[in-house]
Amino acid sequence: MKKHNPYSMLAGALLLSATMACSKKVVSDQTTPAGDQKAATELLTSAYQLNVIYFVPSDNDTITNYRARLNGILKQGQRFYGKWMNYYGYGDRSFGLALETSGQVKINVVRGALTKASYPYEGGGNTVIGELNTWFSSHPAEKRSEHTLVIMPASTYAADGDPGGVPFYGLGRWCFALDYAEMDTSYLGQNTTLGNRATKWIGGLMHELGHGLNLPHNKEKVSELADPAKGTALMGSGNYTYGKSPTFLTAASAAILNNSQTFRTTTGSGLYNGGNTTISLIKGSYTGGNIELKVKFTTNRTVNNVNIYNDPEGGNDYDAVPWVATPAGDSFSISMPVSELHKKTGNYALRIRFLYTNGSSTEISYPYSFVNNEPVISFSTKDELNKSAWSITSVSSQEDDGPATNLLDNNQATVWHTQWKSVQPVHPHTVVVNMGTLQTIKGLAFLQRENLNGSLKDITVYTSTDNITYTSRGNYTLTNVNSKQYITFASAISAKYIKIVTASNYNGSHYAVLSELGAFNE
Repeated sequence: MKKHNPYSMLAGALLLSATMACSKKVVSDQTTPAGDQKAATELLTSAYQLNVIYFVPSDNDTITNYRARLNGILKQGQRFYGKWMNYYGYGDRSFGLALETSGQVKINVVRGALTKASYPYEGGGNTVIGELNTWFSSHPAEKRSEHTLVIMPASTYAADGDPGGVPFYGLGRWCFALDYAEMDTSYLGQNTTLGNRATKWIGGLMHELGHGLNLPHNKEKVSELADPAKGTALMGSGNYTYGKSPTFLTAASAAILNNSQTFRTTTGSGLYNGGNTTISLIKGSYTGGNIELKVKFTTNRTVNNVNIYNDPEGGNDYDAVPWVATPAGDSFSISMPVSELHKKTGNYALRIRFLYTNGSSTEISYPYSFVNNEPVISFSTKDELNKSAWSITSVSSQEDDGPATNLLDNNQATVWHTQWKSVQPVHPHTVVVNMGTLQTIKGLAFLQRENLNGSLKDITVYTSTDNITYTSRGNYTLTNVNSKQYITFASAISAKYIKIVTASNYNGSHYAVLSELGAFNE
């Protein structure tokens, strides 16, 4: 599970009351954040509801009026999410909330087995999750979805009264936030200590809720920041603007929520059961001020949208500017104006996330960089040689479930993995591939494993015509991305055998792992 830093991830907007009845229910705004002056409308009934837990350590207690305050926060946040889902054409949908007969949001109070010192910011979230999984096992009717918001009373306060001391981040489909006595929507928009604190912690709750609903970080486009109707992306730095100035969900966030469990109006089977997508062709270029992208892919799931994130190096995804493409069959194309990017220097990752209707996704990354304020796009696929007659001549180490033959099967899900179960030989590791006949090649193609765990880093490449005399073709550092990457020789060479000698991986550990090895002669 991924842990998200709260302060850089605190961002705006909470839930709104999705009804449990079969009919639609009118939900009125209470205090509406600045820039979100939407009249009350009907939200479609959600088939699944967010689990809302108020978790109290054994030596702490609930905070005064928490049910009424959180009811207002969650319903306001629900409207915020619903507004942007409707804006992007997904209908009046938001995350579902279970309601009491009084109409207030159902909040389950769960007493912790340990004292508050046992649930600190660092590591406390996993301890809480362990206890709540046990609680859900004995209260199965209270688990209404795979998504859980955990709110805890603050356990510490700074000299200025600012609360803290408890988990405040996202962990997979769990998200954590805190409560304090003045955490109330009535303070939002006030230029006061309590107003600024409300933006920080209510906006932060909404941001962390986004993570718990499957959302990654992303940043608004340049034009969106200047748009008085949009402003700052919630999943960027919207925790600093929520309730003060325009804050919104990006189209990429809405596309993910469209498939999220608690936004569904009908029940379904096979939710979050994964999927696999590979890119068979990608052509990228920089033309007329735009990054032009054409992609063809194969998948074993239904893809209804594709998010493309342009993510500058070092921003931890907070500054990743996204676009959304709708595929036509097994392909899509998109034009992304570089003027919409805030940063036009340094290295970037172009991350393509395929969104499945089951709520899961697959992401594939490609590196590019800016030179003189223009992107240098060099990740277009090459026409590789057919590997059907290739074989493995020798390998220094391979695990029983990671044979070197996996390098030749055109399947990213299988890998060559050196031994790690009973013995753990260290680098260098060597694998020799026989191309069957003498071939003219200009370079090699590499594909890291999809999850990038221990990706191969430093290697030396040798070639031979007879498997006796080998010529070095240089030392190379592979990129830690899960898309095809290429090394190009100084000139075309003739070879029958390719030898790869490893020196390191990105984990700094003993093993070598690689999904595919290929060659090209274009």
